[in-house]
Order: sequence, then C-alpha cells, then structure tokens
Amino acid sequence: MAKLSASLSVLLMICLHHEVSAQPPPPDQGFHLISNTPERGKNSDAFYLYALSTSPLGEEDRVEFEKDGGLPSDIVQTGDIMAEDGRFGCYLEVHAPNQMKSVRYGRYKANLIAPGIDPLTTYSFIKPRTDKLDTQGVYTATIYPLEVGSTKLHVDSVTDIGVAWRPGCLKMVWCKGTARIKNTGPRLKLSCPEDAGLYTIRRKRRGTFVQILVTAADCPPDMYWDEADGMCTTRTVDCVNSGVGRNNADSCICPPFFVDDDCSLSWSLLVESPYVLAVTGPEGIVTCGGLPGGNEKCKGFLFCYLDLYGCSCAPGWYGNNCDRPCQKGRWGVNCKNACPDGSDCNRFFGMEPEELF
Repeated sequence: MAKLSASLSVLLMICLHHEVSAQPPPPDQGFHLISNTPERGKNSDAFYLYALSTSPLGEEDRVEFEKDGGLPSDIVQTGDIMAEDGRFGCYLEVHAPNQMKSVRYGRYKANLIAPGIDPLTTYSFIKPRTDKLDTQGVYTATIYPLEVGSTKLHVDSVTDIGVAWRPGCLKMVWCKGTARIKNTGPRLKLSCPEDAGLYTIRRKRRGTFVQILVTAADCPPDMYWDEADGMCTTRTVDCVNSGVGRNNADSCICPPFFVDDDCSLSWSLLVESPYVLAVTGPEGIVTCGGLPGGNEKCKGFLFCYLDLYGCSCAPGWYGNNCDRPCQKGRWGVNCKNACPDGSDCNRFFGMEPEELF
C-alpha cells in the first residue's frame, strides 16, 4: 500500500517492499522516472509515472514519489511494477481533479531508498498542452564548463532555453527556482555553469506554465569527475546510440532499449523481443507494453534518467508528447540520427528493418 499525504503542499507516496530475494541495485544500474503522456490537457484522463529500476529491488528498498506543490491525495494511486524475478519499481497513477485542474502540472520526483547506497533521485515533468508555451520537446538541458574550473561554457553545451515564439507570447515571466529573473522574452541565454537550475516560464496574467531543468556537469564533456583522485579525468569510453557520459564515472547513461558501458548493445536484440526496458531474468522482461497505461512501442513515453542524461523520448519518437514518429531516413533518440547511406532504416534501432529480429 502507499502512504499518502492529504495536504496539497506536500505529497509523499511510498511503495513498500514485498518479499523478494534480490539484492539492492548498485548506483550504476538504471533508475528512471518515466511518464506515459508528458503533455496533458486540463480535462485529460489519468496518466502514469513509472519509477523503474533495471535490476530487481531488494526487500528493504522503497520508492518515494513527490511533486512540487503537492497533489490532493484522492486523485492518486500507487502500485508495484512486477516482473518474472520480483519487483522492479512502482507506478503513480494521477487522475484529473474536479477542481484546480492545473494542479497536476509541474515537476515530479522519484527517490529510490536502498540500504548501503546513497538515495537515487530522478525527475520528470507534466506540462500543459498549449502552443503558446511550446518547448519543442525540451524538458531538460545539460551544460559543461569550457575547461576545469572555467566560468564559460563548452561548445557542446546547450546555449539557450525557452519556448518557440508564437503571436501573443512575447511577454513572459521567468523564474529560476522561486526567484523571478529579468528576462521577459521567449528565450534565455545560458552563459556559465552557475546558470544550472529549474526554470519556470509563464505567460503574463495566465495560469499555465512550463519548466526546464538545466544541469551542470563538473567537467568538460570529454572528462568525468574522479572521486578517488578529486579531479577531472579524461574519458576512455565513447558513448554511442545517444548515450551520455556519466558525471562521475567512465561509462555512459544509455537511452531506452540500449545497455552496456558504451550503450552499444540493445536489450531488444539480445533477447529477441522488441522495445525492452530491462531484462529481469532468463524468462522475464520489462517493456512499455507491460506497464499499466503503456503501449508496445513506447509512444508518448518521456524517459528521465539520473545524472547528466536528462529527459528524452524513446528512440523512434519526438515532440512535446513524444508521440510523433521519426520521418523517413531518421532514427534514434529525438530522431537526431541519419539512417546509414541516406537510406530508410528502422527508426528505433537504425538498422535495416528486416535485420531487427
């Protein structure tokens, strides 16, 4: 059962453990917060958030959900994500309230609390469906210092965030955290690592808002922070398939469907089953279609990962609601990869369609 707060100001939901024999996942295993429809209308039906581990949870582990600003307890439910070899996470089901319908918008947080490791925390977002605050599929951004200790940004950093201009949306109210900032236009320039933070963008005299989380790396993109040596160290692992180098390890955070230190392997190809998010044992897998409110190909799913990865659609999809398929000749995360030799290819994995299985 979940423990629910009745207060609007604080929301804490805890998925309690079940009797399973698995050990707690190490920190370098995946822990993700996934939304099945990140862009919602005020009167839309229920949506789901999934706090998912890629290895079984131990019997003393628990998952906590929070939302900035809270939610009424009578519109939420929680449950376990079970697979062949045990429990792999929890889901949060959020229904439309009778009043204050915009209360569901904003940032959600999932915490994995397990003995022997530091708590793992990841975020996701639910935004209103509005063309006046169109972030063009951007929910998070990562910035890197030009060099160790530099106050300037590396060329690989995101240099500006905001919304696409639309008639009538020039006057904006921007906040970083709870502090209002001077910018009133649709875009904000990022210039230094100190620009990291949670940004909220509102139209003046309107209740709708969108948020973008900017995360700063400790080192330039070709380096990682070595805790043992207390310094930035050159990476030896090259991330592929849109993987992102970890902030404090010489390995990669892989997008959905992909695994290994450099993200060169696909769960789906290894087990000959499509759209696999985790392998739970000899016979067990976790897929988008196996989650409550899910669908086979992860259409509409926003994946938010730990560390520097941020949020993205599953490979093969793009857009604010992650429900637009890649155009012919494109594949991968946010459809940013071109098919080999300019030909058509499988939009999820980049290979010839008949090579998938």
